[in-house]
Amino acid sequence: MADQTSGEIKMTKWRFNRNSERGFAMLSTLICLVIASLIVAAGVGYVNTMFKARIAAGGYTDGLYAADAGVEDVLWCLQSSLTPRSTLPQTLNNNQVAMQNQLLGTYTLYAGEWISGSTHSDWLQMESTIVWDDTVGAYQLTITVTWNATGNTVIHLSEVGARLPVGYTYSPGSADDFPDNLSLEPPAEGVDADGAQLLKWVFSNPYPSVRGSDRTKTQAFYITGDGDLEGYYSWVVAVRQDIGYVSEISGSVYRITATATRNGKVSVRIVADAMLSAGNVSILSWQSSRN
Repeated sequence: MADQTSGEIKMTKWRFNRNSERGFAMLSTLICLVIASLIVAAGVGYVNTMFKARIAAGGYTDGLYAADAGVEDVLWCLQSSLTPRSTLPQTLNNNQVAMQNQLLGTYTLYAGEWISGSTHSDWLQMESTIVWDDTVGAYQLTITVTWNATGNTVIHLSEVGARLPVGYTYSPGSADDFPDNLSLEPPAEGVDADGAQLLKWVFSNPYPSVRGSDRTKTQAFYITGDGDLEGYYSWVVAVRQDIGYVSEISGSVYRITATATRNGKVSVRIVADAMLSAGNVSILSWQSSRN
């Protein structure tokens, strides 16, 4: 009896283990199925999200190109002395494009900084030239200030200056070689953000002047160095605030807003500030957004 009882106990124990392993296998299978379904669902969600993101990115790119075309159209009209259009005549990338144009004012480039223009800044004209002088073995840079006002208006000058080409410097004492100069003194010297030398001759009372009967004044000097002779310009500052800063590089600054819409919703809006000077356009800032 003891052996039978022991055998039954062993059999019972064996059956109990088999049933437990079957249940565990089924439970493991269910867990794997749940995990697999979660992975599949997550994968499908990821693919769906990526698909939507690609569609959204494509819509943004299409709108960006369309709005950019609107800005370019306004710039072309300004360069061609035409009234800028308010909309593009056709859709681009399924986007309608509307444009706005605002004149912010006249600005002039003074010693590496953009300065707001004044009421009568056109009363003075600036020019600078560079020529080679064989007798000296250096380049002569000449700043020319020309009176352009009305009547016999006297315009007193408080400063004249120039930006030299990068790589060139002022030849010390060379302003003294030109007796007709506005000043025979050495200039104040500086450097702009690009490493170009800046020269300034600052005047005090009694200030030199130009007028209808004495229209032109010059400031000449020599420069030495190596590199391309480009990027130089000159400026003058008048005592009268209604004239103020006048430079060779000046122009009108416009703020152009181009909005691309698709199905009544804004795709992209571009806001650009551009300067128009002597028929040339310089982009000062460029921002894009979706609202």
